[in-house]
Amino acid sequence: MRLNATAHIDFSAESEPLLLMFHGYGNDETEMIRVIDAVYRDGAEPSYLSFAAPHLRPYLGGRYWYPDGCGVEERRRACRAAGAAVVAMIDAPVFSRRSKVLIGFSQGGYLAYRMVVDHPDLFDAAVLLSPSFKGERGTVLDCRTRFMLAYGGTDVTIPPADQLTARHVLAQSGRLVYREYKDMGHAICDREIADIHDFLHPAGAGVASAVEPTTLFAASHQRMIGARRGRR
Repeated sequence: MRLNATAHIDFSAESEPLLLMFHGYGNDETEMIRVIDAVYRDGAEPSYLSFAAPHLRPYLGGRYWYPDGCGVEERRRACRAAGAAVVAMIDAPVFSRRSKVLIGFSQGGYLAYRMVVDHPDLFDAAVLLSPSFKGERGTVLDCRTRFMLAYGGTDVTIPPADQLTARHVLAQSGRLVYREYKDMGHAICDREIADIHDFLHPAGAGVASAVEPTTLFAASHQRMIGARRGRR
């Protein structure tokens, strides 16, 4: 598989995490760069690889990791192939001492989750933003990864049953931070950006390593970031 990525890496900062980022359906690698730029708007410069999905949408533009509406096994195969390519890319001495954090929106969130399933000992944390989760009920998760899972309270792209499945599956890790934003759809909001920042900086933010059932609500006036509709 051929994958393209935009890289921004400080090779002298081995104590900083390497962020591996995956966009949603119909977008490209710049989507997650906009998100992480907002997360780090305090002036810090994170090291990241932001990947472009391998498949190009005809006519409309944008990219996707697996076809919209495909079956569970097809999407798992697509994610396994993409994940294997990413893992091969980062299997290098220059990255060996860094912690590795997955961040994905919608399809990209599902891809990040499946990478943890396929490589349970590799990733230190995963930020799953409005991920697709169709067909994952019954999945047994055995990993060391910390998770942040976030959905909008008015998200109609990801069915409520799949959102609940995501919570139950990820809670098995014992390291789930869950957030819900009352007036947000299938998008990203300012409050969510702040919560991602806190999750990525646990020493300063006091993020617990156990399940946190707390739900935070985004105010209706909050500006939506990257509000393109995702896909299941």
